[in-house]
Amino acid sequence: MKSSDPCKHDFGSQFETKVLEDWSTIETLKTEWNDLLVNSRSDTIFMTWEWINAWAVVNQNSVKPVVIVVRNRLGELIAIAPFYQTHYRLLKLIPYRILRIMGDYPTGAEYPGWIVHRDHEIEGTENIVHALTNMRQRWDCMWIPNIAKWNGFNEVIIQACRKAKYHIHIRPVSFSYFNLPNTIDQYITGLSKKKRLEIHYQHNRIMQREGVVTDSCKSPDELPIYLDALFKLHQSRWKLKGDDGTFLRKPDEAKFYKKFLPLGLQKGWLRFFALKEKDKFKAVQIGYVYNNIFHSIQEGFDPEYQKGVGNVLRFEVIKHCISEGVAGYDFLGGMTEHKRRWSAKEREGCDLFVGHSITKNRLLFSIGFWPTGTYLEQVLIGCGCT
Repeated sequence: MKSSDPCKHDFGSQFETKVLEDWSTIETLKTEWNDLLVNSRSDTIFMTWEWINAWAVVNQNSVKPVVIVVRNRLGELIAIAPFYQTHYRLLKLIPYRILRIMGDYPTGAEYPGWIVHRDHEIEGTENIVHALTNMRQRWDCMWIPNIAKWNGFNEVIIQACRKAKYHIHIRPVSFSYFNLPNTIDQYITGLSKKKRLEIHYQHNRIMQREGVVTDSCKSPDELPIYLDALFKLHQSRWKLKGDDGTFLRKPDEAKFYKKFLPLGLQKGWLRFFALKEKDKFKAVQIGYVYNNIFHSIQEGFDPEYQKGVGNVLRFEVIKHCISEGVAGYDFLGGMTEHKRRWSAKEREGCDLFVGHSITKNRLLFSIGFWPTGTYLEQVLIGCGCT
């Protein structure tokens, strides 16, 4: 399918909007994508071209792209809304075509959104909404969960959708994050006495064992070994609880890791740590450093090894990040007491569910269903599962 004709909107001849619906056309954006991203408030690793393209390679046969692109009169890229289309049913009967953000699942991504240049936020965002309105016969709702509120751009999107008289539901979600000090001693001092004693005891008990070392993946040749350890240790932990781990429940996530991690390593983003005893993996933690923030993505440990091995490795990772001069540690979604003990603070985000004005959306939004439960369920199996 070819991209649509340009859509001229209320901004006269200043802007040109296109809707791209085939992967080969979308790929032409790769030289401009990250340049726009770093000049936007949506600048996270989860919205980089490398992340989106790796996701597309893994999932392109199961999803339909709907990417809205806005350029100024000089042809400069000022906005991208990287949607893909999924299909849901309300009460197993009423069909819905729902737009989601590329790369959001199954990858471990958070903080999705539209990429709009800081100097053209209002115009770029409203052009995206105009394009959505012009193609309203081809979609029913937008579902954008886990948006970061602290950068403020969510309000720009919400106001543009309200101006278009869309139905809007917003609900709060939590994230957890803490700033890293200049030294590990400063970090330890900031912990509770109970946490300090716990780390000291577990660290000494494990790190003084013969053959115990912490290590990290430094080359592409090591990646398969580290990934295999992650998959096995993660599953071992969940199997002990009588459940399947992430990579068994979502095999496409394992495929995404295999595709993206070499790119992340090449770009200098990947941080893949391990605690080993006599070369045997006992715990692993994977994350990415982007904009000088460590994003904790996934971990696993041997549940039959020494208690606290996951805590010991996390402490070693924090120590490494501090020595590297990393400014913060992002636990991403959710706020728990476990994260709080590591000094994490809660950050506010939101889920955004939007629909244009049609009869079945009035029903949906008056009832208040979200596309994450038993009433509004995805029916097309692919990467867009809830």
